[in-house]
Amino acid sequence: MKKILLFLFSLIFVFILSGCNNTTTKGNANTPTPSPEQISSKSVELLFPRENENPVPVLTSLYNNAKKKIDVAIYSFTQPEILKALTNAKKRGVDVKVIVDREQATNNVMKHTINTLLIDKIPVKENTHAGLMHLKMSVIDDSIATTGSYNYTKSATDTNDEMFVVVKDPTFAKKCEDYFNKMWNDNENFRNLSL
Repeated sequence: MKKILLFLFSLIFVFILSGCNNTTTKGNANTPTPSPEQISSKSVELLFPRENENPVPVLTSLYNNAKKKIDVAIYSFTQPEILKALTNAKKRGVDVKVIVDREQATNNVMKHTINTLLIDKIPVKENTHAGLMHLKMSVIDDSIATTGSYNYTKSATDTNDEMFVVVKDPTFAKKCEDYFNKMWNDNENFRNLSL
């Protein structure tokens, strides 16, 4: 996991050095806040929700365009539009799997999300180990991965200081997918949920 984070931050650092370091924050009245298109590169898109860069349409678009597979490991998940995009993907025949954190899974709104996934035949697992399942990661069609601090919640979208990163790189996506599969296949530290 440390290697994945190091790789991600290296990509972002290179991206910043390649031209984004000339942007300014919202506080500078002379320079407008950069839009997601201005701070995107060929393989990395970086969004900050409090800068009016909403991750929800970006993530739902990725889910809506998935052809084969979506794997999600998410700490907190209550955003209805994202839930709908996942259930619609499943209905289109996309293989969808979700891993959640057991402590967050006790939240009533998150219970609704989990039950909706299970009703729509999307398998869900939660961690049983002592630590948190603190990832905020999706892997789409083995070629795109999303990460950052952004949980799939209204507060993360509307009020928190968060970062949402889309990495369109098959090598990076494979590392994320490998870690997801390691968790998914670990029956000692993760368990299947059911209705």
